[in-house]
Amino acid sequence: MKRLAFITSAILLALLGVFFVVHAQSATIDLSLTASPSNPLPLQQVTISAQSFATDINQANLTWTYNGKTVQSGTGVTQITVTAPASGVTGTIVLRASGGDFDATSATLVLRPASVDLLWEGVKSYTPPFYKGRALPSSGSMIRVTAVPTISAPTHLSYTWSQNGSVVQSQSGYDKSSLLFQDDDLNPTNDIEVTEQNGAFSGTNDININTGNPTVIGYFNHNGYIDYANGSADTLSTTDTGAIIHFEPYFFSTPISAAHDLGFSYTDNDGNNIPSGNIINELLLSRPDGGGQSQFTVAINTLVYSLQNLSRKFSVNFN
Repeated sequence: MKRLAFITSAILLALLGVFFVVHAQSATIDLSLTASPSNPLPLQQVTISAQSFATDINQANLTWTYNGKTVQSGTGVTQITVTAPASGVTGTIVLRASGGDFDATSATLVLRPASVDLLWEGVKSYTPPFYKGRALPSSGSMIRVTAVPTISAPTHLSYTWSQNGSVVQSQSGYDKSSLLFQDDDLNPTNDIEVTEQNGAFSGTNDININTGNPTVIGYFNHNGYIDYANGSADTLSTTDTGAIIHFEPYFFSTPISAAHDLGFSYTDNDGNNIPSGNIINELLLSRPDGGGQSQFTVAINTLVYSLQNLSRKFSVNFN
């Protein structure tokens, strides 16, 4: 009986040993992958890193595949760099890990490159009808920034807008693809950032907007025809005995219209007012006796945005 008890105990101990060995070999890795940058642009270089908080994967045999093709393998290869796919295309990265003290396991990361363009303009920033450029913002003006996601983006996205590092909660949210804000007179630099996302789709972009100053350009008015091709910000020349100078303001904030929101005045070198006639942004000048040059100052004022007022000297040469 003692011999039978000894044999039974030995068998139990052996079985327990096998149990512990099997238990040790069945341990799994909590494997995770991260990408840097987390929201890559199309064709951007991306670093993929692997980590585990339960096992030292530096001792594991790691095999990386990208869209089914092995890109790197070896012991302790915990990081690789790949090129993100083109816009609208996904890239699948799979890491397989195996070793002596745990079961083989794998982790997957899908790259969905997302790009977002940011377009901005000065709101109600005045430009003449012929002007083909962008309406630039001036100090204190309203500015609109619009996010234009890549063509592969889902139809509806959630947007998070930030200005100078602070989230603009009131203008962030579902389908809020534009940001409207007023330039800070004391801080002419506006750092704007947007993040758009919908499930696995996510894109980020940022821009820096510097406001400028409004300006004025003078053009000759020849019998109702304004020579917009030959304007000047300081000096005009003519062989005529008289001239009508047409002044066009640029980049003033005009909530209603330039004629309603802006005031024009003209003074000579002695500070005397020069009457402008029926059209407030035109000045009639006559050739001085013996020819020569007429000098005067144009002042443009607005009650809406006082920091946008300007004064500029002009000269007209009568040749």
